[in-house]
Amino acid sequence: MKKILFIFGSIFLATAGFLAWFVPRAWFRTPGAPYTTKKITIGEGWDASRAAQELKTLGIIDSDLGYRLYANLDKSADKPRAGEYELLLNDNYRDIARRLYRGPQRDEVEIRLIEGLNLKQQEEILAGYGVKRDDFEAWVGDGHPFPRELRELFPFLEKLPPNASLEGYLYPDTYRVWKDQLPMGLIEKQLRQFQKKTQGMAEDAIGQGRNFHDVVTLASIVEKEATGADDRKIVAGIYLNRLKKGMRLQSDATVNYVTGAGRARPTLKDLSVDSPYNTYTHDGLPPGPICNPSFDAIEAALHPTQTDYLYYLHDERGRSYYAKTLEEHKQNRFKAYGN
Repeated sequence: MKKILFIFGSIFLATAGFLAWFVPRAWFRTPGAPYTTKKITIGEGWDASRAAQELKTLGIIDSDLGYRLYANLDKSADKPRAGEYELLLNDNYRDIARRLYRGPQRDEVEIRLIEGLNLKQQEEILAGYGVKRDDFEAWVGDGHPFPRELRELFPFLEKLPPNASLEGYLYPDTYRVWKDQLPMGLIEKQLRQFQKKTQGMAEDAIGQGRNFHDVVTLASIVEKEATGADDRKIVAGIYLNRLKKGMRLQSDATVNYVTGAGRARPTLKDLSVDSPYNTYTHDGLPPGPICNPSFDAIEAALHPTQTDYLYYLHDERGRSYYAKTLEEHKQNRFKAYGN
């Protein structure tokens, strides 16, 4: 009888001791101040046992066995979601398991990209969100083609030149995107917005006997050169008039794209820069867009105002001057700048 009582007593004490050790760790223990956190990365396909091993190795829990035992009582613990987490040291198993089951915390950011930004400028903005230059350039193309998979995903990219970048096609707007999906999550949203906004325009361009890539390229110049909706349409018409007559576009914006100077009136040295984007020294349109234009600029390039003008300029107040002849243009320059 005493032996039986001893056995039951030993079992009772062992059970009580185990529960006293296990229950707080499983449900009730809370980390004490000062709170300390540690990052942990859960891999794809991990179960509770593998997660417990990593939690123990990092010192987040003091017993992988305890966590595995808890997983037998809470099936959600056996389904951790892959990702990176920041967990409190010595938190209870239930809170840890639920955190891993919900998935990694994701920060959503709002990014405003105004009309007329080029790829370099967007790259600088995204650098503020931790995006590395090489990662951004790998997706948009810079001195090399953008990924083939994007051409397959977005049909309007299929007809771009083989070595084209995404310059001109990252639609300017305000976007909300998961920070951990940058830069691709943002780029994809911009391309989808471009596809939505320009629906039917490529067909319209073909109907006019024009290449839509050329339309977007012209729109990007108009975006940087013109000051409003009406002015955009007139300026677009002027450029098309010059192209028809075999005149060079002589756009300051294309020169600034090469030099990065951003001057309102480029210097003589700027104007002589050796680049196919320099429309003072090269005929026709540049090889591709010089920025990401707005819908209004694309619409202006596609449906310009028909005039006989061949020249234009804007004064420091943004007022527009148009001319049919070089002599009229010289007179307008004197009106605008006094020289």
